[in-house]
Amino acid sequence: MPELPVEDSLYKTVEVYEQLANAKAALGRLQGRSIAIPNQGLLINSISLQEAKASSAIENIFTTDDELYKAFSEQKVEQVQGAPKEILRYR
Repeated sequence: MPELPVEDSLYKTVEVYEQLANAKAALGRLQGRSIAIPNQGLLINSISLQEAKASSAIENIFTTDDELYKAFSEQKVEQVQGAPKEILRYR
């Protein structure tokens, strides 16, 4: 590992700038398409649910996407049992 602060030459390269341009273009496309999504919160929630599911799998807590989204859509989270409840709590 290089000492801090990191030298500019390590990250200011053509390859990094190309990837930065690709990332900016992808974000622009996503922003343009987000207008078509009626409830943009669903997209954000699905990302956080998937992250919580992946992190919980490390701790040997497994569930299916179907069970997870059903549990997330429940009105009373107290009624949810098992792995989906743990994952929702982690989120």
